[in-house]
Amino acid sequence: MTSSEKNIFINGKKQIIEMLQFMSESEKQKLLENIRYKNPAMARELSEKSLSFNSLFSIDKDIFRRVLSHSNPTIIGLALYLVDTKQQRKALQLMNRDEAEKAFHIMNQNLSSKKAECLKAQSKIVEIAVSISRRSNISL
Repeated sequence: MTSSEKNIFINGKKQIIEMLQFMSESEKQKLLENIRYKNPAMARELSEKSLSFNSLFSIDKDIFRRVLSHSNPTIIGLALYLVDTKQQRKALQLMNRDEAEKAFHIMNQNLSSKKAECLKAQSKIVEIAVSISRRSNISL
């Protein structure tokens, strides 16, 4: 073994998280279920770390509604700006009318130069979802 081969380090968790982020929801759930069978704590950690804003649209509606109700409408509007119209409608329909109107107003502004802020808003909503998941012991 050469010295360069000894210095190769593979971070298995990081690679699994990256794989999970590119899998379809059904494939992701199947893999996490298999991991959960052997190591529930690892499965929960992988699930949380691989969660993306777009994957929130496939979770249970009641859980998604809770996530949105704990989020600021301005942040929701920024986050929704980057997703397609179908997902925007889905999220807005889960919110109470006043909050949805505030988010809609933000979404309809020209935010094309604010992509970084929109991505940050998506990350914030994912953090809220993970926090709710941990407190309520629910699976995302």
